[in-house]
Amino acid sequence: MDWSVRRTDSGYLIYDNALPEAPVPWMFDDAALSDRDLVRERRGDGRGEVVFHDPPMTGSTGQWVLRHYHRGGAVARILGDRYLWTGLVRSRPWREFALTAKMYGEGLPVPRPLTAALWTGGPFYRADLVTQRIPEAQPMDALLQQGRLTSRTWQDVGRCVRRFHDAGYCHADLNSRNILVDAAQKIWLLDWDRGRRQPSGAWREANLRRLQRDLEKRRRLYRQWHYADSDFAALRSAYEAVRSANPAATQHD
Repeated sequence: MDWSVRRTDSGYLIYDNALPEAPVPWMFDDAALSDRDLVRERRGDGRGEVVFHDPPMTGSTGQWVLRHYHRGGAVARILGDRYLWTGLVRSRPWREFALTAKMYGEGLPVPRPLTAALWTGGPFYRADLVTQRIPEAQPMDALLQQGRLTSRTWQDVGRCVRRFHDAGYCHADLNSRNILVDAAQKIWLLDWDRGRRQPSGAWREANLRRLQRDLEKRRRLYRQWHYADSDFAALRSAYEAVRSANPAATQHD
């Protein structure tokens, strides 16, 4: 996909050239979207909150998802949602937009990146990212609190993760909240902040183990969590089956 960057008085706007028009700053403002009766749903809280809203421009279909970049950990108590400014191409929204746009262009199941904004001030910046909402999709995290997933779904997750790995894409935070299952049972991976593309290596197994630890951890966090060790075994079996069909690891510069 083709995309552009525009300098503004307050920072930068990054956007898909296929949009009907170039975005403007108010389109990243939750309050402005609410005032125009565009907000349809909010999900998550604090650092993980996203806003689902109707498109703020004529000619765009579906719903959009607005996510503000929030810091985590102890540093958030000091810097809040501010990040050190070291240049546009080193910023988190630039890297996530560019990476997701590349994957989307390759036909991988990621949300279409629509636009991003950086608000610069002194040595810091704040940022937002907007993607296309996947219709009728729910995070695996929510589904597992409602009931068991089929063995077929677990296998599809394994095959999906393997597809990204074979293309050289490493998700920095692969967990049950960042895996979506839509109404057709198609699997999607979202939230590629700090993701990267790299040669095949030990990171692939580490990525799988990260997901497994997340699934096991939520047994302790939720009263209802419909997950068993056999579920991950089905995921891994499907992941490994792809490997046997294509044993050569894909290498990237």
